[in-house]
Amino acid sequence: MGQLKIESLDAITGKQNGDDLSWLVAAEDSVDFLKRNATEDVIVIYASAPNVLIHGVLSLARKLTPQDTSDLQHENPPDTYNSWSIAQEWSRARGRRMYLAPPLSHCGKALVGAEKLVFKRRFTGVQQGHVPIELSQKLVHSLDLHWVPERHAYCRLDERGDIEEVIKIHERDTSSVWRSFEVVTILRRDLEKFMALSKTALVLRFDFTRMREGGHGWGEFERYERSAEDLYYHGGVDAQASFCNGVMVVRPRVTVKQLVEAWKGEENPKKRQYATFKIIDRKNNANVETSCAPECIVSYFEQSALPWEVSPAFFRPEVLAKYKNDPEKYKLEDRSISCRNAWHLPTYDINEAGQVHTYIVYLSKLPYEEQLYWQSFNEWPKGTISSRAHQTDILGEWDLEPEPLRDLKQRIAKLDKNPPAWWKPRGEQLADAVRLPATGSVKEWADELLALDQLLVEGFLVKPLTRLPVSAGLKFETGWGSLRVLQEVLGGCGLTPEQVRETMTPLQQLHRLRTLVKGHAAGDEKNTAVAAAMEEFGTLRAHFQNLAGQCDRSLGTIREVLGNPQEKA
Repeated sequence: MGQLKIESLDAITGKQNGDDLSWLVAAEDSVDFLKRNATEDVIVIYASAPNVLIHGVLSLARKLTPQDTSDLQHENPPDTYNSWSIAQEWSRARGRRMYLAPPLSHCGKALVGAEKLVFKRRFTGVQQGHVPIELSQKLVHSLDLHWVPERHAYCRLDERGDIEEVIKIHERDTSSVWRSFEVVTILRRDLEKFMALSKTALVLRFDFTRMREGGHGWGEFERYERSAEDLYYHGGVDAQASFCNGVMVVRPRVTVKQLVEAWKGEENPKKRQYATFKIIDRKNNANVETSCAPECIVSYFEQSALPWEVSPAFFRPEVLAKYKNDPEKYKLEDRSISCRNAWHLPTYDINEAGQVHTYIVYLSKLPYEEQLYWQSFNEWPKGTISSRAHQTDILGEWDLEPEPLRDLKQRIAKLDKNPPAWWKPRGEQLADAVRLPATGSVKEWADELLALDQLLVEGFLVKPLTRLPVSAGLKFETGWGSLRVLQEVLGGCGLTPEQVRETMTPLQQLHRLRTLVKGHAAGDEKNTAVAAAMEEFGTLRAHFQNLAGQCDRSLGTIREVLGNPQEKA
């Protein structure tokens, strides 16, 4: 979707041309911007600058006859600061009267019942400086928009799960008032949808006044009036300045019927596209390529030679990289993946050969673009599905096998719920950031070691550990880290040197590896650490899984030995 360029903002505010005489006498040229903008993907609904005022409101389309629209340029224009109010009136004939007054009640008859879109309200005597722009809540809520401060825009998630800027507030605040402006834009397709459903059209009142900075005395000027369909304005020109004032109507190019038809088309399965995948056809005991379209696969209960819906497809482990690298957009669970507001893959796993696998029926429910992404990593199976997947997905049984990383996260979550003084709660975000490495990438392994160290080792608090009631005579040196202090505390709590070593070694190994592979260690040291992990465990994934299990047991021992004074209180 297009964006309003900053050059366009400069074009309508005219900041770059303030001393150009040919520009000063050509305010009418700004109407060309309105005409072009009315047909573009992004449309201006409000602009305020020293040379420009554009203020759009939504009027009932049935009230915008040519005569009504023409009359609007002579009526009171919408006021940005005018809003809903409680009106109080008194007259000798009617006495006292109170009622709710809408913001456009002072304007012409064509704007009776109209919707104001842009508001500014000053908290007099309290609020200083810049007055913020507010948008119609009816418009914002109907379009399911939310204010995102860092984008200066009202946004939503699109069908891909990406943040889409729908209403944008452009502001430039400088030391010179002649160089400042405020502009509000909206995606035309969203405005048109709202207009069609509310039976309204956009009425743009505009005023373009061009003069030198500091102004000048208006002399004799030549007046003119212009009239066209949905565009009426008048203006004047003298030797050094010009102005143009009028009204323009922008009507929706889409109808409610067309919106309904588009909705029906989105849900029409015949219009969906489906990718082709290499799978194990479990029913016919063969490796085949087939489309994931519903007509190409069947359930267990259908009599057909077509592959079952739960036929597995296999992928290179790098398929998960996109989801791991963007945790804000994707939620990568141990067995599922979801994209915010867009799609959900209910199950996946990694087999003994290191291949990611899922079932073709779930691939069929992904957006076509996402299917193509998975297809690019699709390969023939190097084995079967994981034993865990076979137990839970095929046999329908509970998975009771221990999973070291899952168990460690659960233990940490329990600590977080009722944290002892020596533990800093880690939170879901840190826990979600730790995943088993999916590939043989050293970088991925190093990233996961860093995440695990942050989740576990950084949870221990030095000062509270030194204050625990342990055996007399225990001393701590200034500058000791949490693991060194923890080692002394465990010994002071009665563990034998062997027990202390067994408990602390996994944590120390984790912290050392994190330093080696993510820090500034010499290349030989890093390569040696990688080679040792591969030699002992075969894969970096297996090494990480083993280390997570050892850390889980260590944390269990620490929790048991140190206890939780809060629980005893």
